[in-house]
Amino acid sequence: MLSLEDAYEAALHGGVWVERPAACRLIRLTGPQRVWFLQNTITADVDDVPPGRWVESCFLDPKGRVQAHFRVGFGDEEIWLDVAPDAERLALWFETYRFRTKVEIETHKRRSFTLLGPVAAATAADGEFRPEVTFGYELGDVPAADVHADALSEDWGPEGTPDLYEALRVEAGVGSYGVDFGERDLPQEAGLTRVVSVEKGCYVGQETVARIHFRGHVNRTLRRLSFDGAEPGVGADLRLGEANVGRVTSVARSPRKGLVGLGMVRVEPPEGAQLEVDGGGTAGLGPLPQGTKIKTG
Repeated sequence: MLSLEDAYEAALHGGVWVERPAACRLIRLTGPQRVWFLQNTITADVDDVPPGRWVESCFLDPKGRVQAHFRVGFGDEEIWLDVAPDAERLALWFETYRFRTKVEIETHKRRSFTLLGPVAAATAADGEFRPEVTFGYELGDVPAADVHADALSEDWGPEGTPDLYEALRVEAGVGSYGVDFGERDLPQEAGLTRVVSVEKGCYVGQETVARIHFRGHVNRTLRRLSFDGAEPGVGADLRLGEANVGRVTSVARSPRKGLVGLGMVRVEPPEGAQLEVDGGGTAGLGPLPQGTKIKTG
């Protein structure tokens, strides 16, 4: 296994893989109404997604709070969902909302790996749908691909330290369900405005999404942090002057960017503000996530 520094270099210039914690992450949908069911249930508009493509989405409760975050892959006769961190809970929600819809819902458990670097881009070729559920995305400027398989492939390159994925995820500002946000948070607070449709018809939680988009705003959202000083603990308070403006949700050490983190922080402090960290040190505040709507006037 490579060290964090060597694995980071491999991710930038060649390829490396890390095995993710074991969990039941996969849901397979079949049946003639599988697309119709998702279109009326999840936040992304999936009515016209062609086979071979993946889209990011959420499932909300009736109050608009995030109950699951996942990617959806479309095959010719099936749909796969890769759910973080656990698919079984979402499958139970789906069963609740299925009623008489002609869709079959199955959970599958396989080993889960993330490929990082150019090898990921080559493995998750655009437009190619694979039965082992491989899809590509980016962590900042590093290509990534999630693969669910029963065995390793020698084409993936060396194994990297488990800390590598966290370092790349956190420095890229990518929140993790159950870590940086959860079932009490709205998608706009979780930095997931990009995955909620305000154009399509009714879906679970859509009324809250539309109300915030057209008439409201959020008071807090997930933001990037860069620390100076001692490494803070997760949950540490963040202050601007005398005001408590948020808390730390993730901390990682990046070989390229130093000590970085994510925090659930109020929207008022501007990008670049220096926040005091409970326990010592400061945190430079990153920008608001794209699409964040704040109070004006």
